[in-house]
Amino acid sequence: MDRVVEKIACNFQTGEAWEDTFPLRRADGEYRWFLSRMVPAKDQDGNVISWFGTNTDITEQRKMDEQKDDFISIASHELKTPLTSLKANLQILERMKDNLSNPMAPQLIDSSNKSMQKISTLVDDLLNINRFSEGKLQLQKTRFNVWKMLNACSSHVRVDGKHELIVEVDKQLHIYADEHRIDQVVVNFVNNAVKYAPHGRKIWLIVDDLGDNVKISVKDTGAGIPAEQLPHLFDRYWQADQFAPKYNGLGLGLFICAEIIKRHGGHIGADSVLGEGSTFWFTLPKSN
Repeated sequence: MDRVVEKIACNFQTGEAWEDTFPLRRADGEYRWFLSRMVPAKDQDGNVISWFGTNTDITEQRKMDEQKDDFISIASHELKTPLTSLKANLQILERMKDNLSNPMAPQLIDSSNKSMQKISTLVDDLLNINRFSEGKLQLQKTRFNVWKMLNACSSHVRVDGKHELIVEVDKQLHIYADEHRIDQVVVNFVNNAVKYAPHGRKIWLIVDDLGDNVKISVKDTGAGIPAEQLPHLFDRYWQADQFAPKYNGLGLGLFICAEIIKRHGGHIGADSVLGEGSTFWFTLPKSN
């Protein structure tokens, strides 16, 4: 308050326009951030005869600016890590290019591929969030077999060999949706199950026929998620504290999944019990 009063008193004396940003308490007791401006009206001799001012509530704008700054910081950090690893691998491979029979070569190539996959995923998240913000994401709906989609999109986990995927679905079940986008949601759920339940051997992909709708669930046997965190899982930029910093990301994956399902006219959610595991699920109309 002293700073604001001192500054505005100085401008009153000099007759110069004044601008400042500070919180003001509303009638209900809540403090909100305001951009305050004041300009003098002067007579022909240059004497101030009155002041005109505005108070603009910029609380939400400040929150968005803070989110943007946080996002840029997180994105920069997350991209820097795999890029550094990829650069180091390529530098070593460059020195070994005349002797690729070196036993280190396959490891370096594998590490490089993983770094590229992470970079690709992060860039996809950035592009997707931009499309959602601009309303440009279009759904390309077709009729497809759910069982075939589930098996195809989870093949990378089977190849890795560290987890057993159990698919429970009617092999004849078809739905009308954007297969690529639904694949994206399932892959996100499966990848999360792999990351957050590294010691849980089994991951279930379960499809329930609900008549006009289908429910697709991915279940793991990991550590579970605290109940107070469940309502926030699909918020933009939100990250579960219990997983940080080991599993840092942009905090966009589940938000993007929620937007995809919402645009299909479905619902998305998660159920979890600490110490027993988590189930991420979504519902979709069979046809639209």
